[in-house]
Amino acid sequence: MTTRDQASGRLVSRCMAVAPSVDYLFFTNTESHKTDELKGDPHVNIAFLDTYGQWASISGTASIETDRSLIEKHYSPTLKAWMGDLGDDKHNGSQNDPRIGIIRVKMATATYAITDRAVLGRVAEVAKGVVTGEQANVNAIREITESEVRARRSA
Repeated sequence: MTTRDQASGRLVSRCMAVAPSVDYLFFTNTESHKTDELKGDPHVNIAFLDTYGQWASISGTASIETDRSLIEKHYSPTLKAWMGDLGDDKHNGSQNDPRIGIIRVKMATATYAITDRAVLGRVAEVAKGVVTGEQANVNAIREITESEVRARRSA
């Protein structure tokens, strides 16, 4: 997830684990710097890459949610590893830890690449490009526009 640091104006990226939902949901420590960045500028970009070289770049706006029922619905005990236990029986990484929140990203647009080639096919395509000077064709690039997103949300 990429956000903008308000003090420097620089873009800052970090890895996040996504929870299943219509919107993109990410657990966060509400006391982290990224939540400050999102309060200053809610525009984000999320990038995904799989082992086949397929990728997606999602642009949208983020909000920070602290609804305990939403947190409990998606909570995983592995969050304890990222939150840490402060030893006060309250800030312990459990689903009741007040530091745990959710960043909800509402997609505005998306660009993504899909492939129907196996690893060897992609390698051969790149090698062909090196030899011939032609652009390698390993992925098909697609886009989802804002109007398409609005239509899907209203359906």
